[in-house]
Amino acid sequence: MILRLYNCDNATVDLRENVAVLELARHEIFMNVLLDFTEQVFPARELAVDSGKDLLDSNDIICIRDYLDLSLNNKTLLNKLYKYIDSTVFSDPEERMNLENLISRLKQYFLDVLRCLNVDLDVSPETDVKNICAMIGLVPFCAEEGIAAKLEQYITICAELKLCKVLVLVQVKAYLSSEELEMIYRCALRNRIGLILVESVHREGKLFSEKKIFIDEDFSDIIF
Repeated sequence: MILRLYNCDNATVDLRENVAVLELARHEIFMNVLLDFTEQVFPARELAVDSGKDLLDSNDIICIRDYLDLSLNNKTLLNKLYKYIDSTVFSDPEERMNLENLISRLKQYFLDVLRCLNVDLDVSPETDVKNICAMIGLVPFCAEEGIAAKLEQYITICAELKLCKVLVLVQVKAYLSSEELEMIYRCALRNRIGLILVESVHREGKLFSEKKIFIDEDFSDIIF
């Protein structure tokens, strides 16, 4: 996947090998870049990401801004997880039969217990894996506390469930140390998730695998 910046001498970053760090001093450029990632209109305001064949659309890109309230249990992620379990884990005929038998026993148990009610009751003949997962409270788990650990787990989940192709982290350097950032970078590269950081502050030096593009208040761009 290639990140292309159209107003920066057609600068490019290969997201398969590098983490793109965009340091954007001007507010309007900063906002345009975020809109390009979230709306993916054509023609793009500042940039776009292509897969080698086509431009990615907004469904292929996830932007994260709120790190203090970062949740692994949001509705979109859980729906993807349950769908993945249904189509992958229980696509095996033996596992599907085992599940059907367990659910059949559970349904009969409820019907037997509720015979005391003077009400006619029935159960659905279908087995909905999504509802079962929700019933038992199946959610992604992060054993470690902290933003870095949650982000690493989030990237792993995105890769495993194919939630996105590119993850955009907005102002994340205000929250993480250099060591934590490099841990996140290695996780993204290992899992083949394109990683782009959007920052409003220019910082000297580079971390492991970073390719930085700095656009200052005078629209001058520096690539390093």
